[in-house]
Amino acid sequence: MIKEVGHIVKLEGEIAWVETQVTSTCNACAAKSNCGTSSIAKAFGDKSVVNQVHNDKGAVLGDRVQIGIPEESLVTGALLVYLLPLVTAVISALVSEFWLSQLITMSEPILIIITFVGGWLGFLLAKRVIKRADEEKYRVRLLQVLPENIEVIEVE
Repeated sequence: MIKEVGHIVKLEGEIAWVETQVTSTCNACAAKSNCGTSSIAKAFGDKSVVNQVHNDKGAVLGDRVQIGIPEESLVTGALLVYLLPLVTAVISALVSEFWLSQLITMSEPILIIITFVGGWLGFLLAKRVIKRADEEKYRVRLLQVLPENIEVIEVE
């Protein structure tokens, strides 16, 4: 379970809106003074993300809460969204280069367009697979309501 701590900023019936801070891990890195990524992270600063969760723990507005999502669903979703469009783009390029070029004259701009269309179709397919999957699998969950004076430390 990937966990994050945030604050409830809005309540709508059984739905709670939890704001979490997206922080960079650059501060813990030994090479941060010689790294361009660290400079970019400092320039953009910390951002916040608001997640919608089912409030089954009775949290109220302003409570500090811990939310989480299973690692399996995160990895599955990432593979679908990133890898499937790449695979369909490569397959469409190979099919058009070796099979379609036997039927019509294939120029490089047409091949590039077909590759982009294949990647776009792969993205649409990934979106459809995720929408048809068990919705609970990809939903962020409210794990616990935290007291204000206790700090959560993750041990790996």
